Amino acid sequence: MITRYLKRFPHALRGLTFASRFDFGFRTQLYGVSLVIATTTFFIYPLTSFELLFLVLAYLLILITELQNSALEVALDHLHIDKHPAIGKSKDMAAAAVLLAGVFLVMVILTITISRF
Repeated sequence: MITRYLKRFPHALRGLTFASRFDFGFRTQLYGVSLVIATTTFFIYPLTSFELLFLVLAYLLILITELQNSALEVALDHLHIDKHPAIGKSKDMAAAAVLLAGVFLVMVILTITISRF
């Protein structure tokens, strides 16, 4: 059973590599958000283990939702090349998930920052 799961691991790495090399949205989130977190960490250093945990979790949530958004967009573009209102709504909802993950990150950063003052 474990070997079956381990055989799936290269597929996930291939997807992560593809997204980081070719998907503009994922690369933007990967580098842009990491810059925001590094800057925040620099100004409010030192962080407690819980503060660091929440920052990392919020960052990973953004990356996860962006991967799902990108995967959905690629699949929908492949299935239906022409513009269709239902597909547009699906893409908008996936983008909204990324936006909410970003709002969560901002809330975490503000909570950590405000607790320092």
